[in-house]
Amino acid sequence: MDENLNAKSRVMTSKMIVHGRRSSRTIESRNWVVGIDQAFTEYLSPPREAGTKMLKLYDKLWTYSPQTDRVIQISGHMLRQSVMGSDMSYNDMMEDRPLEELY
Repeated sequence: MDENLNAKSRVMTSKMIVHGRRSSRTIESRNWVVGIDQAFTEYLSPPREAGTKMLKLYDKLWTYSPQTDRVIQISGHMLRQSVMGSDMSYNDMMEDRPLEELY
């Protein structure tokens, strides 16, 4: 079953709607994934997030912000923080385990 769900590599465009107390916003990204251990994400919109990039290599995660022109490694307790103001954490984003490990 996992072989049918997880391609060796994939490219996708995704849209995440983050609902806040006063308003909602849509975040679009382009993702390149190889297996379950390597991924690259570039945020396309809204303009405030555009150009932000994330790189996952095995159990390590880095993020690049064009506003600060800096690369930051996300590790330890920071992995439990929210991604782009959503309910999803960096840990959630990094976890792409095969279904047979989950059930």
